[in-house]
Amino acid sequence: MTKGSIGVVRDHLQYYADRGVFRGFSEPRNGNFKFAWLVNHQVELAVDTTKHILKFRRLLGGVSPNSAMYRDLKRFIHDRHDPDLPLHRRIDRKRAEASCANRGGFVSVSLNVKNNHYAYGVKCIVNLVHEVFLHLREVYPDYLAENFDVPQE
Repeated sequence: MTKGSIGVVRDHLQYYADRGVFRGFSEPRNGNFKFAWLVNHQVELAVDTTKHILKFRRLLGGVSPNSAMYRDLKRFIHDRHDPDLPLHRRIDRKRAEASCANRGGFVSVSLNVKNNHYAYGVKCIVNLVHEVFLHLREVYPDYLAENFDVPQE
């Protein structure tokens, strides 16, 4: 029996949870997953198989849409498609496209999955968000300290 797109996403996220990458992994509603990750922050990944979108909603708070930080985040995410990046860090536009949006100071990170590549999409969005937090730690440590209680050392 073939697994549906939600099932593929669920299995891949469960794999991360089983390895201890995520804590408190749950699916309160079909296609909406919650777990603690990166700096013990509770995140929500919403899956919309009609629009083929994986989205970390309200991932970052307190980010002005007009700020240099938000412009930098948009550029950083856009640059994950750069063919000069190593394969393991690059997002293949033929299979998925990453973006971010800012609503009311909350940044969401999305991945548009193409041609039903949901397994690839889960891997990409998890790696992308991990890289975003590494980038924030390097370039905006004050933001992480203020918003996520991350030590600056």
